[in-house]
Formats: sequence, C-alpha cells, structure tokens
Amino acid sequence: MTRAQRHVSRRRFLRGAGGVAIGLPFLLAKEGDTRAQGNEPPQRLVTLFFGNGLPKVLSEKGFDSPSLAALKPFEAKLTMIRGINVYATGLGNGHTMGSMGFACGMDSTRADTKGGPSLDWVAYKETGAATPLPTLSTGVYGADDSQERMRIVHSWRAVRQPNEPIQDTLLLFNQLFGGRTAGPGGDPAKQAKGRASVLDAVIQEYKTVMSDAGGYSPAIRTVIGEHLEHVREMERRVLAQAMAATTAGGTCPAPEAPPALDVLKEKRVANWDKAWPIMVDLYVLALRCDLVRFGNLMVISGGDRFPFTTPFGSVANVHSDVYHRWPGQNGAILIEAVKWQMAKIAELFAKLDDPSYKEGNGGTLFDNTTLVMGTELGEPASHKRDDMTFWVGGGKFKRGFHDLTKVSDVDLYNTVLRGMGIDAKFGDMRYFKGLLPILA
Repeated sequence: MTRAQRHVSRRRFLRGAGGVAIGLPFLLAKEGDTRAQGNEPPQRLVTLFFGNGLPKVLSEKGFDSPSLAALKPFEAKLTMIRGINVYATGLGNGHTMGSMGFACGMDSTRADTKGGPSLDWVAYKETGAATPLPTLSTGVYGADDSQERMRIVHSWRAVRQPNEPIQDTLLLFNQLFGGRTAGPGGDPAKQAKGRASVLDAVIQEYKTVMSDAGGYSPAIRTVIGEHLEHVREMERRVLAQAMAATTAGGTCPAPEAPPALDVLKEKRVANWDKAWPIMVDLYVLALRCDLVRFGNLMVISGGDRFPFTTPFGSVANVHSDVYHRWPGQNGAILIEAVKWQMAKIAELFAKLDDPSYKEGNGGTLFDNTTLVMGTELGEPASHKRDDMTFWVGGGKFKRGFHDLTKVSDVDLYNTVLRGMGIDAKFGDMRYFKGLLPILA
C-alpha cells in the first residue's frame, strides 16, 4: 500500500500480538479533510429493547409525554410510531410472546428460542458487512431463566442460534479489543491487576503509524493518539469495575455468606447505573471504529423482576408490585421506572449524536445508524400487545409522531429494511399488511 493509499484510507486497524486488532476511526472525516466528504458511511442497524412494557396512556402526547421527556432532545431525529400490534402467540404469557416478537416478528414453539433470525442479523447478512464482529449485544438486566432465552436475547442468527448479550463490561471490552487476563484461573482481582493492556500488543505498529514513515499528517497522528488514549481510558474503567466486583460481598464472615458477587448480575438498579455508561461508551466506540455495525442493547429484559426505589416509594419487585398493578396502584412508581429506562436510552443517543465526531457525509453516528426501539407489552397488567409504541432513528424516515391503527410489528420491520434499501421479506408474512407511511 502506498503512502497516498494509507492517507486516504477511511478506516484501518492496528494489529498486534495474539490477534489483537484496535480499530481507528474515520480519520480524514475527523480532521475535516475534504477528501473524506465523498465517503458514505456504512449501513448499520441496532435494536434497543426496554422491558416490562409501556402503557399506552404514557405515550399519548408523543414526545411531549412526561414519561418520555428524556427522548425530547432527539425528537428531530426520531420517528415515533404508536398503534403497532404484535401478533406473536407462541408459548408463555404476554411478556414471553411480546419478547418473542421483538425484532423478529415470528412465533416460536419452543421457550428457549425466537422463531427465526432477528432484524440486525438479516441486515448484517444482506449488506455483506466484513467487520471483525458480525453483531454485538449487551445491556443491563436481571433475568437468568435459561428456559426463556427469547426474553433475554434479542439478536438471533436462526432458531436456537443466539447471539448472547455480554453483561460484564470487562468481557465486553475483551470481545472488542482482544484483551487477555494474566493466566487462566486464580483470583479475578489479581488477574485484573496483572493484566497487560491491549495497547501493549500493538505498540510496534503504533510506533510505525505515528512515525514519518507512516505517511500520516501531524493532525491525523493527533487523532490516532487521542483515539488510543480513549481506548486506554475505557480499559482502566472496566478493569476498575471488574476488581470492585470481585470483592463485593466477599468479606462477610457469616457462615452463610455468599461467594463474591458479580456486580453486574446482582439485580440492583445502582449496579446497572454503573455498568450502563461503560457499555454505551464501548458500544459507540465499536461502531465508530467499524468493529461491528449490527446488534442489540437492552435496558431490562422482558418481565424482569428487581427492587426499585423512587421519591414515591420503594418496592421489592417492580414487575409484580408495580407493572401488574397498573393503573390502580403504584402508578407514580411505574412512571419513574419508565423515566429511568428512557434516561438510559438517552445516554446512548447523546453519545451517538456527539457533534465532535462527524462521519464522511457530515452526519453523526446517530444520523447514520438505523435504530429500532421498543418493548414487549402495550398494557403491562393485562399483558396486551396492541397499540404499542416503537421508535426508529437514523436512516431515511419521516420524523415526528405517527399515530397509526391496525398495523403490525412485521409491517414496521419490513419498512425499516426498505428504508435501508434491503428488499428481503422479514418475519411472519401472514401479518404483513403493507409498508408503514414513514419512509422519507
């Protein structure tokens, strides 16, 4: 590759020992070089799931609904669609069936799988992306029922072929950057302390890239240096959390004391609040570096149970004590639960829409990534899956609030694919009535 070819490359990877590959961002676009402006960003699609449902009344004012206030700053870039029916009627209750249908649109005769490939996987296959990872899933949730995987897993290659979500931030970092702990087995805290940085594995190529022989301008070298410092800082954060997780609860002298707790698997909102920002930063970094283009993020799985505290009171089980009692009891706590979920999703949106990082077409990652967001129920107490609210971001769709009637989730998913220029039929076509009027 000539110096000129290296200089105009939209992306590249630093590759080092043990197969470690660290992606670099859109260097020319970041610098503002006009030669990058003709480079269209790749097709991407990420689904976002939030669990336990959204009562219809909480979305009746569109983006002005108080429970959805966290999404208001992104109104100009979102398409909000109300009135979608989910027809999946396989095994289990409404939580199971609604989760089964999300980003799939298919029934299933088994409790441990969705009925077919998910939306992100079909988009990955149809676009022919050649990224290091085909898909990436992560999120915060408390469910651990191995028999109902469709509640927890929202990225599937096919029936009984899940793309499991990564719940531990250190594992997520390692999945992206190939990091390794210092030796097999042993104490996790000691392993974290002794772990070599993934950047050490690519140091020789880094030195070449940053030298005059690398062919990059001083401005580009500055961008590379800032990017790798970002990677190093993310590594510090996840290692610090991993070490904290190994000691949490492990020093109690009582005979019945549990072993060391995994802070991310303990069903506590406070723990999820710590993990989510790291997950978001890593996910956005993965998209920016083209390590992956498709996948799923989740804020609570379908029918999740966990304690929840608000200014209006505390409950031991938000599922049964709040959602199942809607609207008669604990309505204010349910609204706070929805607000909490929307705030988490808004954190992701803000990172994706960071104006300091622009791609070759001048848009942000938010502008250039198709986002599909929804839940499993329209009415939590009755478990109905009618008149549900979904959102679409990025891509070529009409923005604003669209109150539709008698349309299906399969209509929505096929519309999303058409908006990406993909003609593949998706989901159970018995429920396909036509494309939704949201294509720009």
